[in-house]
This record gives sequence, structure tokens and C-alpha cells, in this order.
Amino acid sequence: MDQRTNAFQIKYNDYKQTLETLQAKIIELGHDKDEHDVVLSTLKKTDENRKCYRMINSALVETDVKTTIPILSTKRANLEEAIEKMKAELIKTAEEFEKWKKDNKIQVVKQ
Repeated sequence: MDQRTNAFQIKYNDYKQTLETLQAKIIELGHDKDEHDVVLSTLKKTDENRKCYRMINSALVETDVKTTIPILSTKRANLEEAIEKMKAELIKTAEEFEKWKKDNKIQVVKQ
């Protein structure tokens, strides 16, 4: 019985860790998307021929506003898509977790 309990505890901890990791990543990507929104709104008010700089990996690259806006817009859209996929995965995993708890009659005891 102890081995079975231990297996349930490991599975429970795995589910909790997966859910926490997904939530943290969604929050992180959300912050990145918000930063992109701020930069894009600032650049849209700026002369399109003005110089601007952006980080590519660890290098600072000089471009102009006209070139940078489409790149940032694409990256923002990709971030939004990734966030939506992760939210769907989070919901799916949470539903699996609840089903697993119900099927195995798991009750959480708080101390």
C-alpha cells in the first residue's frame, strides 16, 4: 500500500509542477507581449525613417522604424499565439488532473 501511495504522490506532484510551469511561462510571455505593445505604440508615433535599435540575441542592431515595426508586429502575434496554445494546454492538463484525482479518489489534506 505504501508503494501505491508513493506512486500517487509522485504523479500528483508531477501534475502540480506541470501546471505551475505552464502558468509561469504564460505570465512571462504575457509580459513580453506587453513590452512589444508598448514599443509598437511608441514606434507608430515616430517618423518611419528615424533610426532605432533592437536586440538580436546579444547584439544591438541599428535599423529604422519602417523596418522594425513589421518585425515586432510579427513577433507580438507569435507571442499571442503561443500564449493561447499554452492556455489551452493548461486547461487540458488541469482537466486531466481533476479527472485523475476523481478516478483515484485523491483527497488533498492541508496541514
